[in-house]
Amino acid sequence: MGMRWGVMSAAILGLAAGCGNTKAIQKLDDSGLSRLDEQQMQPVDDARIEEGRARDGLAKARSNEAEARSRYEVAKSERDVAEAQLKRSNAERDMLKKQYADRDAVAHADNDIKSAQDRIKATELKQEYLKSMIDVSVIDRQLAGGHVDTAAALTEQAKFRAMKAGKAPQVESMNGSNIDARVAELQTREGELRKEAADHRSGAVDLYNRWQQLDAQVRTTARPENLPVSAPAMSEPSK
Repeated sequence: MGMRWGVMSAAILGLAAGCGNTKAIQKLDDSGLSRLDEQQMQPVDDARIEEGRARDGLAKARSNEAEARSRYEVAKSERDVAEAQLKRSNAERDMLKKQYADRDAVAHADNDIKSAQDRIKATELKQEYLKSMIDVSVIDRQLAGGHVDTAAALTEQAKFRAMKAGKAPQVESMNGSNIDARVAELQTREGELRKEAADHRSGAVDLYNRWQQLDAQVRTTARPENLPVSAPAMSEPSK
């Protein structure tokens, strides 16, 4: 599984490098927009609104990535707690055997050891899931960045078309086909990133389900006093 996520991470970096090699679209001279009436400006205004939403989405994606990394760091300490519980359970069983305790007491101790071992496995799965969610958040942030680039290009396209229709001299020497090609290129890249994001999220859902299944099993078999303090609930990653 570790190799799987390593390959996926490499794919993320590859896509990021690809996006970084794309040239920025040439900005139009906005002075030509002053010639347009309200109806002619409507497509430009709509494109600007969508570009603003895209930038808000990028800010949210960055926040989600920071939160994913924070959750992963917190989960590291949970494994330490589980390992400490296993050591205590082993020590208690050894003490009971030295004291020639009855079979029920030793059986309880053996059950505690098994529960502690399962708890360690559950925390390992949780860490693996949270690591996968970091990868998901990274590709989501890159996707959000790609959408910002696309939205910005669509704004320039809307401005060009509006000024062209309004016979603004600022666009007379410009080639609209270059803008259209740039928009198409960015939309293609955004589509590739969207597919990568869906693939990563599917893998994260699988890890989440496996972790939740084992976690529920541990909580069913362990004695209440041996259960860890519950952390804030985490929802399944959206598909």
